[in-house]
Amino acid sequence: MITQASTQYQRLKSIRHRQDGTPCAVQSDSRLTDIALTKCKLDRFPSELLQHRSLRSLYLGQNPISDLPQKLSDLRALKELYIYGCKLTQLPDSLCDMPNLEILDLSHQALEHLPAKIGALKKLRVLYASNTVMTQLPKSIGDLSALEYFGCTDNTITHLPESIGNLQGLKELRLYGNGLRALPLSFSNLTSLREAYLRNNALTKLPKDVGNLHQLEVLDLRNNQVSQLPEEIGDLPNLYQLDLRANPLEELPASMSNLKNLRKLDLRWTRLTKQPEWFEILRAQGTLIYL
Repeated sequence: MITQASTQYQRLKSIRHRQDGTPCAVQSDSRLTDIALTKCKLDRFPSELLQHRSLRSLYLGQNPISDLPQKLSDLRALKELYIYGCKLTQLPDSLCDMPNLEILDLSHQALEHLPAKIGALKKLRVLYASNTVMTQLPKSIGDLSALEYFGCTDNTITHLPESIGNLQGLKELRLYGNGLRALPLSFSNLTSLREAYLRNNALTKLPKDVGNLHQLEVLDLRNNQVSQLPEEIGDLPNLYQLDLRANPLEELPASMSNLKNLRKLDLRWTRLTKQPEWFEILRAQGTLIYL
C-alpha cells in the first residue's frame, strides 16, 4: 500500500502513458497537473492530493476507496475525475462545487444515487454512471447544460425525470440494461441527440414526437416490449441504424419508407410475418434488412 505523505511519482510527459499500479504524474513548471493512482491499493482518498491546486486530471479508479472528502472542491482547476471501480456508496455535496469539471466517471461500484445538485456542474461534458445500484436520477440532471455524453447503463432505473429533455447539447445517450418502462415526453426535445442506446429495457412505446430528433443516427431498441411504432419515426432524416430485435412488433408504419439514410434495419425475433411492399424502396437505396 502506498504511503501518500511520501508518494514517489513516475514522471510522464503525458498522463495518457500512465501505468496501472504505478503512481504517475505530469509536472508543469514546479506544479503537478495530472496524477494517476489507478489500481494502487488505496483504501482512502490521499489527503496530500488536496495540496495540488493546479490538478487538471485525477485518476483514482479501481481502488477500495469508500468515501471522498468534502474538501474535494478545493481542486477547483480539476477538469477530469475518474473514480470508477471503487467502493463509494455516496458522494459528497462538494463534488458539485467544482466549476471546471468536464469529465466524471463514477461507474462500477455500489453508488446509490447522484448528488441532488449535480446540475451545478455547468461545464460537465461527459458523465459515466454505469453498473451502480442507482434506482433514479435527480431532477437537476437536466441542468447539465454542457453535457454531450451520458452513460448510465446496467443500473435499476425504471423511469427518467422530465428534466432530461433539457439536455439540448446531448449527442450520445446510453441507458441500456435499466428496466426502463417508458420514456418521458420531453425525450423528444433532445434535438442534438445522434445516438440512443436503449436496449434491454421494458419500453412499450416511443414518444409520439420522436420525429423531432432530426440529428438521430443510431436508435437501439433491442429486447424491449415495443409493439407499435409511431408514424413519426419516418421523420428521422439522418437515421442510419435502427435495431428492433426481440420486440413484439407485428407491423411497421409505412412512413419508414421515408428513411432515406437508413442503412441497417434489424427485425430479427420480432412478430413480423409479412414483408411490407415498401421494403423494396429501402433495399433499392442500400438498406440492409435483417429478418
